[in-house]
Amino acid sequence: MIEENSFFQDFSETELSEIKSNSISKTFTKDEIIFSEGDEMDSFYVIESGSVSIDIDKSGKREQICLLGKGDYFGEMAIFTRDKRTASAIANNDTVLLCIDRTEFLSFVESNTVVAEKINTVLAKRNEELLLKENLIAATGINTKRLHVSIKGDPSLRESAFVRERYESVVDKVLPQLVPNLEDLLLNRCIYSVTINFNSGEISTNSIFDPFNEGIHTVNKLINKSYIERHFPLVSYDEKSAFILRLFDFVSSDDLFNGVPKHLKNIISKFYADWQPIDKREITRVLSQLATLRNIESFYLRNISIGIIQDAIRMQFNCDGTHFVSSEDYQQFLKDNL
Repeated sequence: MIEENSFFQDFSETELSEIKSNSISKTFTKDEIIFSEGDEMDSFYVIESGSVSIDIDKSGKREQICLLGKGDYFGEMAIFTRDKRTASAIANNDTVLLCIDRTEFLSFVESNTVVAEKINTVLAKRNEELLLKENLIAATGINTKRLHVSIKGDPSLRESAFVRERYESVVDKVLPQLVPNLEDLLLNRCIYSVTINFNSGEISTNSIFDPFNEGIHTVNKLINKSYIERHFPLVSYDEKSAFILRLFDFVSSDDLFNGVPKHLKNIISKFYADWQPIDKREITRVLSQLATLRNIESFYLRNISIGIIQDAIRMQFNCDGTHFVSSEDYQQFLKDNL
């Protein structure tokens, strides 16, 4: 969808003439690269005709951030932040651009408060779009549907996976006792996230009452009901969810948060404005399949993370790479890979 955001709409004829007098017109054919992610910045661009795709590289694949049309502008981020290009720009069809030199553009903006205000607004919006795209897991939480990201790792791990000796970990031996206890932690107690490390036999936990610290427990401790009672107070799922929102309200009302850049503040605020914890049934469903994932003939689970805040399950296998799936996609992931 082409954005309607004309660069020229708020300027007088005199201002438009000044902008154009400091620019040159360039023509690009369909699929021609205007600049690439990582390039040195030198110009700011306004689209006179045609359209431009703004893309980033994400795990080796090109992903579109937005499609810009006549009157839209781009390239201003690198000029203001003195950074290299954070995205690539490609002509979506035959396109004519006004190219404004960086030095000339900065001089013009400094002398024109109308332009400066408009550019700063768009800069915050572009930063927000870029940050959301750059994150492997979108910051929109449970509203992110059909999440399935796979990151390739060391090829040597994949090549040697079939010849490495397989062994039963300490977690495997107690998994029937562990699973209901993990479910109890996430559904009925103060814990909002757990990570199971099958190789080391450690379980990492995050508590709403100690949100900046990670608890690390041996698996043999977490199958002990008395240990759980001592370390993890009872909190209903609804109470825990409400408490998480109150914590954010406290953070967002602090002066320090008010100083956060606008694009980050917008992303965080939007997330918590509509946030709901993941469905309790999804937690039960994920945990019930751990034994299945450990018993894959060649590629078996090494560690897994699940929490109530973000609808993203992180799994690492004995081959190369990490898989992120949404709880909604979890069953399909099992069908596709088992």
